[in-house]
This record gives sequence, structure tokens and C-alpha cells, in this order.
Amino acid sequence: MYIVTTPDDKLEADTVWSFDMMKELGVSQHNMCSCSVTYWGDVLFVNTSNGVDESHLNSPSPNAPSFIAMNKDTGEVLWTDKSPGVNILHGQWSSPTVGLIQGQPQVVFAGGDGWVYSFRADAGKNGSPELLWKFDANPKESKWVLGGRGTRNNIIATPVIHDGLVYVAVGQDPEHGEGVGHLWCINPTKKGDVSPQLAVHVKDRTQVIAPRRLQAVEPEKGEVAIDNPNSAVIWHYSEFDQNGDGEIDFEEQMHRSCGTVAIKNDLLYIADFSGLFHCLDAKSGKVHWTYDMLGQAWGSPLIVENHVYIGDEDGDVSVFELTAEPHEPISEISMGNSVYSTPIVANNVLYIGNRTHLFAIESPKK
Repeated sequence: MYIVTTPDDKLEADTVWSFDMMKELGVSQHNMCSCSVTYWGDVLFVNTSNGVDESHLNSPSPNAPSFIAMNKDTGEVLWTDKSPGVNILHGQWSSPTVGLIQGQPQVVFAGGDGWVYSFRADAGKNGSPELLWKFDANPKESKWVLGGRGTRNNIIATPVIHDGLVYVAVGQDPEHGEGVGHLWCINPTKKGDVSPQLAVHVKDRTQVIAPRRLQAVEPEKGEVAIDNPNSAVIWHYSEFDQNGDGEIDFEEQMHRSCGTVAIKNDLLYIADFSGLFHCLDAKSGKVHWTYDMLGQAWGSPLIVENHVYIGDEDGDVSVFELTAEPHEPISEISMGNSVYSTPIVANNVLYIGNRTHLFAIESPKK
């Protein structure tokens, strides 16, 4: 005997529509297709995860879209964009974010080429979106080297829009190991190429060199990076001499990060893959403090009321006070196994997933 579920069963979920991105768009995902979708009105925004092949050298489908917009009720594709193209470094796993900037809805995608792209968050025209601005999140002389041995990164974290500004950090697949990182605060009201620098030839600085996959500027070829007069950088954090000794220590650097920032009361928190937890001023970028968790962090921080939670690979969830004053965590809770995920709170219950278990934690009821 078996039971057949029909759409008439109100207690069962139904598939409204499905869309095969590989079949319909020619997308070739690297490792997996992975992003959280978001929407504005009736328009759904998706990162397709188009990436390189198993050689890690070539993109099988450089003309396949990286970003798409769909009708959320019907699954109809409204527009596609392939901006990263052949410059995809590895894969594309960042989730898009949507916000209202000076009355205009923007959808911000982090591309697999290490650029951030912002489009008007609407149905587009004739199958194409309106690109508002783009931002190269890597120094122009940084270089992509297989296995994470270089200094050029892609972006895995989700861009965050807060108080009219965009925040995003660069990183790589955690299997590539540790490396130099960058955290950016971007003004999203500018238009066009709003990168910090432009790539040009030394002998002709009027012509901007088109983006390249491995290295945007090669000095040995007579190329140079110059300041971009249209830069949208509010502030940038890569390193800061906190103790004023004239040297940059390990704890005074921003490393590669998979994490998304969390912000409250102008306090910004982010963990990097080297196990450092950073607290900065969200408006100025001033570094308040860093704390070495002594365990790599894959997830993002969670702010609940006046506490900040962050998990690490050693299985600890550290809890900090929401303050700019440097301090040790008020608690380090062992979850018994690696915590790669981000803690979540819903209905006064704290949910934490480690590598083997999911925990639901609630305060005792009075």
C-alpha cells in the first residue's frame, strides 16, 4: 500500500515551478550551485554559481550567465548577466543582497572575478539589467595562483547594505588555506567603475586596461595602477598597527574571510579564516580590537541584543559584549564538534549547527 499526494492535500508542500540552469542557460557550476536567493517585489535574484572546470584553469561556459533575475511566481527568466565571463577565478557562491539606496532599489552581486556588481533591482529591459556600478575588490597587482598561493581573491561572503553603505570582504575556498584579505566599505551612490584604482599603461594613462583573470596590472609589461578619481571607497581595512609599535603583527591584519559582516550601533564585526575576530567602527573603519580565537572561522557573527556570537572550527562558540572596548569573550561554549555555520535566533531560541548535530537552545522559562 502507498499514499499518493495530490495538490488537494493542504498539509503537503507543492512544487510551484522549477528551473534547470544547466540545461536552460548552459551554466557549469564548480563544486556546487550554492547561494541564497533574494527578491525585490516580484523579481527573484540568483547567483548561478557558474565556474571553472576540474582543471581549475578554464571556464567551460564563459558566456553563460552568472547573475539572473526571475519572476518569483512563474520562474520566467527576466534578465541575465555574464559580467565575470572568462575572468571567473574559481566559482561563484556569494548570495546577492537588495537594498533601497536614495530611493532606488539596488541588487548587489559579488562576482567570481573578485568584482562587486550592482544592478537596478527590477525586471530590466529586453532581457538585460541596468548596471549601476562595479568595484574591483582586489589590488590591481594582486595575482591569482592555483591552490590559494597568490594574493588575488574572489568573494564568498554576502555583501551587506547598512545605513546606505555596502560592506564586503574578499576570500577563497577554505581548502585554499589562509592568506591576505581585504574588507571594504563602499559608497553605492556613484556610477560606473568605482574601483579604488584603474589599470593603465605607463606611457598612456588615458586608456584603461580591460580586466584580466590572473593579474590586472603587470609592472614588467609597462603597466601601472593609478588612483581612480571616481572611486567609491569610504574606507578599506587590510592591516592596522593597533599597538603603535611600527610593525604589523599577525593579529593586526585582515585575512581571507568567508564571513559576512554584522553591524549594530555602528560596531562592525567580522571573522576571518585565520581565526581572528575583528571589531571596527562601521562608519570610519577604525579598528577597535581583534581577538584570536585560535581556531579557523568559516561562519558569520550573530548579534543578539548586547551580545555577539561567533563559532569556530575547534567547536567553540565565543560570546562577546557589544562594545568597542577590547575584551576577552565573556563565554566560550564548546559544541563538541566544528561549528562552520552561523548561529541563528528565531522566536527566542538560539540555533547552532555543528558538523554532526543541530542544537536548539532556549533560556529557562520563569
